[in-house]
Amino acid sequence: MRCFRLFALALLLQVSFLSAAEFTIGSYNCGGLSDHYDYLRAVATELVMKERHMQEPEYMALNEKIQRVALKILFSQDATERAIAKEEWDRQGYEELFNVLTKAPNKTGSINSVWATRLDNMLTPYNIRPVVIYDKKMQEKLSEHLTDLCKKKGLAEQELLQEARAIMAKRIFAEELPFDIICLQEADYLDASMFPEHYEILLSKGDHLKNGLAWNRERFELVNTIGESLKGAFVALFRDKETEKTVLIASGHIKGCNPYYIVENPETGIADSAAGDQELQALVEFFEAQEADIKIIGMDSNVTAMHPRLHILKNGGYQMDSENYLDPTCTNPYQVLNTRIDWIVLKSNLPQTSIVNIPVLSVGLNNIRTNMSDHKPIAAKIGY
Repeated sequence: MRCFRLFALALLLQVSFLSAAEFTIGSYNCGGLSDHYDYLRAVATELVMKERHMQEPEYMALNEKIQRVALKILFSQDATERAIAKEEWDRQGYEELFNVLTKAPNKTGSINSVWATRLDNMLTPYNIRPVVIYDKKMQEKLSEHLTDLCKKKGLAEQELLQEARAIMAKRIFAEELPFDIICLQEADYLDASMFPEHYEILLSKGDHLKNGLAWNRERFELVNTIGESLKGAFVALFRDKETEKTVLIASGHIKGCNPYYIVENPETGIADSAAGDQELQALVEFFEAQEADIKIIGMDSNVTAMHPRLHILKNGGYQMDSENYLDPTCTNPYQVLNTRIDWIVLKSNLPQTSIVNIPVLSVGLNNIRTNMSDHKPIAAKIGY
């Protein structure tokens, strides 16, 4: 009986493989803040988060658990799974625990205060230039890495950073992100020379925080460059050469806010997420008016699964994989908590379409040697 089941499973997998088309897509915020600030902040965060995970493993595990359950409640395609997740949320008191975990560092009794202070004491704030590193251990770690990687002497620190990130970009795009399409955010320092020869790349024309798309020209043909007509997104229409199906892609970088919950201005009553919510809503409405067999948004949404912003995608009929490879993609710089704020979502007119997250194993979050950004790239396989 067991042999028959294994044979049936193998046959089913073989038929599925033969009958279905698929392609891969990645999304990567490349950390383009001026003077390489995002990368420098990631180096500092690496040191702080290693210590925090050693001292507070229960808090860190709970933080990731709550985010996973919240995502399943919102995006699971299975009603039973959603109900089980909601029951767990209520039974475990995750709402109250979540409020404790994410309490602002400037609030009395916040467990995040000491870590936020420690991170702030390592280098200047994001809006101060030039960037100054105060922490000796961080400076030594950075200097050693840049020297080893660039193998050049006599360069100023900014030149070393530019050279090192270019080297890392070429390695990452050639070896770690072999996807058919890559959505790019904060791609200010990228150019076509950093990608393998079979890729084409389009970037928005702004001077700062550029969005863009890179794609494998052997698999996809560019049909129409819609570009940056929408604030916070770069859009293009492609044709899959293998199936002739059209694929509408947006690389989105949605305006930031508190990633966990809405905060209202006490004087105006305006939510801190209002501008970004409007950007995402406009993108969803724009996509709804376009003709394409498959529609995909790869983005830095700047919010976690607990934030109401993601309901815009849910209400718009988009699906995402809420089960597989849900690693955190960024460390919130205020609460100093690992969060997943980068997402790939799918909507399709075809009868059967699936999205399954796939791991990006060798590019670590806040890893000075494997990642050129303060975000970890994500990826998914689209089947149809």
